[in-house]
Amino acid sequence: MRNTLYLLGFFLVIFSSSCSEKTEVENSNKKQTKAGGVFQESEKTIGSKGSRDGFGIDSLPQMSLKLTPFVPSYNGIGESGSRLLKDRLNAAITKIGFGGEGANPRFIIGPSINLLTQDVTATSPTKYANTYEINFMVVDLISETIFSTYKTEFKGVGDSPEKAFISGIRNINFDNQNFINFLKSSELKIVSYFENNCATLLAEAGAEAGLRNFENAFAMLKAIPKEAKNCFTEIQNKKLEYFQLSLNLKCSELLAKMQAELGKYNDQTGSGFNPEAMHYYSMIDSKAECYSEAQVVYKNYLSNLKPQAKRDWEQKMREYNDQIEMVKLDKEIQREQFEQAYAYKIKVAELESQTEIEGNKRLLAKYKHDESPWLIRLFSSGSKLFKGEMSTN
Repeated sequence: MRNTLYLLGFFLVIFSSSCSEKTEVENSNKKQTKAGGVFQESEKTIGSKGSRDGFGIDSLPQMSLKLTPFVPSYNGIGESGSRLLKDRLNAAITKIGFGGEGANPRFIIGPSINLLTQDVTATSPTKYANTYEINFMVVDLISETIFSTYKTEFKGVGDSPEKAFISGIRNINFDNQNFINFLKSSELKIVSYFENNCATLLAEAGAEAGLRNFENAFAMLKAIPKEAKNCFTEIQNKKLEYFQLSLNLKCSELLAKMQAELGKYNDQTGSGFNPEAMHYYSMIDSKAECYSEAQVVYKNYLSNLKPQAKRDWEQKMREYNDQIEMVKLDKEIQREQFEQAYAYKIKVAELESQTEIEGNKRLLAKYKHDESPWLIRLFSSGSKLFKGEMSTN
């Protein structure tokens, strides 16, 4: 009898515990349903955190072209929202390629944002539950070409429209197949664009060169990616020609740098070979306007050297010219074996970079994307919330 009572008590405890757990779950579900409506947590969708379409970084396809994230200033998402979206775009791009701002911001990825719905509570504090549509675009700023688009929707809840947007952006996970396909598709279309329009691009660069805008011409051809193999090979000679022509216009600048290097010695009569000065001297083309003046400066300098210093200079100059000829023939230079030639190659690369930057500055009018009227129209079009307004400050 006693054992029977013990068993009965044990089953009553188990049953009571089970009912209690069931009641808690039901109450929890009722609370969620009561909150309900637009403020109810949205279901997981492709591209959101928790979705199962992600994949390991090692298996990601890789991109070679650099994309520069650009997020304009929209009323309603604030500076913090714009910065967060830009940072997340950068992080997504760099997982399979190259992002960031730099010397050539020609290829841009940016969003056009629309507010689809906005719900506000009558409670204190006020809560905003917004639904957004965001359309990412990869574009070429110079040719004003849209290569590919990627559209998605997301919801956000917060104490202000800005906080609602930020909460929604945080829930987007760009590690999904559709977004990766969008990036790769953009790269393929960019490469195809250059291959199919190579003759036109050469003609446009030639037109710039005809106006003596050699920096512009060089920048246009320098922007052609090596992935567009046929076009990249075809434009090499013209690209080098425009670079040299741009240096010819800067001949006086190169000559001044050469003279400054030669003038660093207190006693020039016994000074040794100066590779830095010779780097600038070697870049002055025989057709440049200041070439004859550079020759005079060079010969006068040699004439002032002591006999032993002059013989040493001439011997090292012969070795130097042989190394520089290898650079100009595009031979591989190893730093350990050809120190001076390697330094010259670096100097040329620096000047090429400066020339490209100057060319891009002129091609893009100013080196700020938000001053491009085309981008302003593109990224602000059709917005219900932002009404086409973009800040250009």
